[in-house]
Amino acid sequence: MTVSARLPIAPRPFRDELLSSWMARVAARYGAEPLDLMVYLVGQGGRDAGSRQRDDVAPDMEMLRLWAKACRIDPERLRGRALAIRYLDRPRDWFLAETAPVCPLCFDADVVAGRDTYLRGHWRLAEQVVCLEHRTMLLDRCPACRDRLQISFRILNDLVRPFCRKCDTILTGGTGETEGAVKVDLAAGVLPLQRQISRIVSGSPGRFVRLNHGIRILWAPLDHDGAAQPVLALWYDEPGWNCPYEARAAVSRSTPLQHLSVRWRALTLVILRDLFGADLVPGSVLSEAALTLFRRAAPLPWLTDGRDLRTSSGESVRLMLESHESTD
Repeated sequence: MTVSARLPIAPRPFRDELLSSWMARVAARYGAEPLDLMVYLVGQGGRDAGSRQRDDVAPDMEMLRLWAKACRIDPERLRGRALAIRYLDRPRDWFLAETAPVCPLCFDADVVAGRDTYLRGHWRLAEQVVCLEHRTMLLDRCPACRDRLQISFRILNDLVRPFCRKCDTILTGGTGETEGAVKVDLAAGVLPLQRQISRIVSGSPGRFVRLNHGIRILWAPLDHDGAAQPVLALWYDEPGWNCPYEARAAVSRSTPLQHLSVRWRALTLVILRDLFGADLVPGSVLSEAALTLFRRAAPLPWLTDGRDLRTSSGESVRLMLESHESTD
């Protein structure tokens, strides 16, 4: 007979914390990784560990109940931390598919406040590339080893602190990247675009559909399905430019922002403004630059709805966008 575990030390989740962050902080109190503690709790509960996965968007409720019981907390309180609950009007594919980027200055603020460091929920929103509080670019690569950042929480001076899982660099105390003039200017320019995109995502369906369509076209393969270059390569106007390896995972995806690094998501917002103006979404009248890109997109079924976007007149583009405007 199995007996449900009770953990003597279990910190409470912060109001804006990711579920995975809270679980990692609980595990850190026992010198463990979250998966190890989850397997232990599932085993104590007599369940199959392999069927229980941590999910910040729509977590498994049976797993949450095990954690809630072990940590003596209301399971509904944990459920309320799920991103699908916190952001009811947001489509699931507008949350990042992988680990959230971080703001080292937010971590430093946690240290100054004398609390555990933790991951904020809004860092998982697909359009979030700038910290809303500190107005600096979010970090998705370790400043020391330059590898893709994976956070490992550990106890330091009785509080949980963030480390790079690969090289053990602590991500507090000014160890983040120094913001150069270019990054400062980029953050200042992208922040209003980021805020506007957030309003569109939770606003009228018509504008959101057109925004989604514009982003899909930018990251559609150039001219043919097997192309490694996305359509936005034409925006650079540089002969021989090839899409870097880190961004190729987004090419031909129906939800490209989910699979892009901070800098490529930021660049996508900049290109949206450059092509479509202050509205950031394609309208019934497109600039010649936008039409050129639209016409060069590979004819993917989910992208074109059966229409040929490469006609010289651009009439099919106009008709398609007008059909989306009718839902505004």
